[in-house]
Amino acid sequence: MQRPIAFAASQRLATLAMAATLVATLSGGVSSAFAADAGAAQAQPESDRVLSGDQIQQRVWGHRVHGAMANGQSYDETYANDGKIQGDGYTGQAKIVDDRMCFDYGSDSVECYGVRAAGDDRIEWLKQGEVAGEGVIEAPAQ
Repeated sequence: MQRPIAFAASQRLATLAMAATLVATLSGGVSSAFAADAGAAQAQPESDRVLSGDQIQQRVWGHRVHGAMANGQSYDETYANDGKIQGDGYTGQAKIVDDRMCFDYGSDSVECYGVRAAGDDRIEWLKQGEVAGEGVIEAPAQ
C-alpha cells in the first residue's frame, strides 16, 4: 500500500511557484522578459551605431570609400587625413560639422551626412536619419 506524500504548506507554495515559473518559461513569458531586459542592457554593437565626428575622422579619413547613394549614383573617393577628397577626375574638401561629414565639391551647396557603422569595413550615409547611401572602407591605393 502506498502512503500519500504529505507536504508542509510552505513546501506546497514553493512547489507551485517552481511549477508556475517552469510553465511561464516554457511558454516564453519569463524567458522573453529576461531576454528583453538582457537585450536592453547590452550596448549597441560598434558595427551598428551612428558615429561621432571624431569617430568619423578615425574610420573614414585616410581611407578610400566606394559605394552607391540611394539615387543610384556610385562613387569611389579617397579622403585624406586633412579632409581633401580625391575622386576620378574631381576633387573636393570634407569637414566635420555637428557629428556629420560635410562634402564641398566647389559648388554652392555643401551636403552633410551622418555616418553609421554597418560592419567592420562598411558605413551608411544618413540624411535626416534615413539611409541615403552606403560604402565600403578600404586602405587607399599607394
